[in-house]
Amino acid sequence: MPRPTCPQCGTFKVRPAPRRSVSDRLFALLTVHPFRCQLCARRFRSLIRKHTANPGRAYDRLSVKYPVWFQPSALPVERRTFQGMIENLSIRGCRIRSNAAFPVGTRLRLEFLSSHQSFPITIDGAVVRSRRDDVIGLRFVAILHAEERRIGHILNLRLPDLEPS
Repeated sequence: MPRPTCPQCGTFKVRPAPRRSVSDRLFALLTVHPFRCQLCARRFRSLIRKHTANPGRAYDRLSVKYPVWFQPSALPVERRTFQGMIENLSIRGCRIRSNAAFPVGTRLRLEFLSSHQSFPITIDGAVVRSRRDDVIGLRFVAILHAEERRIGHILNLRLPDLEPS
């Protein structure tokens, strides 16, 4: 049986997605499972011959070391910029190591450099989802399509294809 491919962008860089609904569970009985494209974030179902466990994470995280600059979106006129290092990246979020501490739910604007030869990638809205010591987990909620494509290009180059069944 052929490997699942994303119906939107045609890549093999897909992974099983968490089952969210009753229909997902019913389809699983017929070995039709949900998948999530790691590059364009499309969710789709595909027939596979074996049963799979329900994964806990929809997106693979790519281990990186990119400098990042960020600031809270809701601060008044005086905006302080914080620095950190992106430790991992996915199409929908990242983890930052920084001395800055923000409560869960804080909305941030961030820019990071993926290489010295490119312009910074800008994320207009990222929400703090977790915080532990000097590590901040972010989910991207407002990102321009062009910037999402640039992140997708980074992931396409460095993420492995799904292994054949």
